[in-house]
Amino acid sequence: MLKHFFLLLFAIIVLASCGGNDDPVNPVKPFVPTKTKNTLFVFMPYTANNNGGNSLYYSLKGNIEDMERAIEQEKGLGNSQLIVFISENIKTSHLIYIGYNKNKGKCQRDTLKTYTDYDYTIPDGITSLLTTIKQMAPADNYSMIIGCHGEGWMPKPKSTQTRYFGGTAIPIDISNFNEGIKNAGMKMNFILFDDCYMSGIEVAYQLREAANYLIASTSEMMGYGMPYHLILKYMLADNPNYEALCEDFTKFYITYKSGIQPMPYGTIAVTDLSQTETMATFMKTVNSTHTFDIDKIDEVQDLDVEHFDPTVYFDFGSYLRVLCGNDANTYAEGTKLLDKLVPYKGTTGMIYSGAGNKSLKLKEYSGLTISDPSINSSAIKTKKQTAWWNATH
Repeated sequence: MLKHFFLLLFAIIVLASCGGNDDPVNPVKPFVPTKTKNTLFVFMPYTANNNGGNSLYYSLKGNIEDMERAIEQEKGLGNSQLIVFISENIKTSHLIYIGYNKNKGKCQRDTLKTYTDYDYTIPDGITSLLTTIKQMAPADNYSMIIGCHGEGWMPKPKSTQTRYFGGTAIPIDISNFNEGIKNAGMKMNFILFDDCYMSGIEVAYQLREAANYLIASTSEMMGYGMPYHLILKYMLADNPNYEALCEDFTKFYITYKSGIQPMPYGTIAVTDLSQTETMATFMKTVNSTHTFDIDKIDEVQDLDVEHFDPTVYFDFGSYLRVLCGNDANTYAEGTKLLDKLVPYKGTTGMIYSGAGNKSLKLKEYSGLTISDPSINSSAIKTKKQTAWWNATH
């Protein structure tokens, strides 16, 4: 996720307790884990490169502040609890429980654990972290927010094996992430990626056993990230309101400004991961009877605006239309399946790429990307290593 550097100037927020109690007469009580119906785990890994650049640390702290703002507006978390893992630097990370002090009407943070040189990129590391979450914030249901950079399914630079999110210094492989969740026995109600380019069919198919729903953007996410002060309440509810979440996200970004500069760019989609196998079976049949005409690649909606050149992320629905050609019946069937696969979505109608400071008006938007037609040298071979490709070709 390419959250822009100039936004950091507007997000320098001290990560400290809001509502702490230093009164020696009324000392803060020690933290005691309490089981609730829902736990929302916010995972914010190290986002910088090897030189410490391109970090989202201050923006992520701003996201936490917005979450606390939302909790205070609702006067609590209801039947849910919130726990955050955030990497302060390449070596140090903190696990923080965010509660609500009813007497003060304010949030209160408890730092439960500090990690040093913790490897959360391997399945065992992810499993261990999630096991700690179960111990510290036990619940009947778990969901997850991930705040960092994202490159969809694309390989880590100089590797043909890794599809990653996080940061270039410490990338997290989607396959490892998926395995870690499965090994922890914690299938998530939803996984929300507050990252760029993570709403792709390759990502969704990989995570189909790790969560019920995927919430993510097909394109670049602005530096502000998700408007948690508006949408967190939908995620903390016993039955998340995905439709309202998409609506409020879209309304927020239609009028969004970075400083005084209008930046009305945003896409969001909710993918029902239980429908990914059905779509894969359908596409395997389509691919056996239809061949994509590469000369028509410009007719497929671009969703990365030259972040990659040639394009890697194309609109799934648009690709299906061009692939099916004059086969109206197959296209109609695919469209119905796609509507079930992505029941909720929203877009401002414009997307942006900081790579070339370019914007693009959308003609088509299905809520998911696909890289099948890409001729980008970084994708031409590696896309064939994805679980999605193997299931559909």
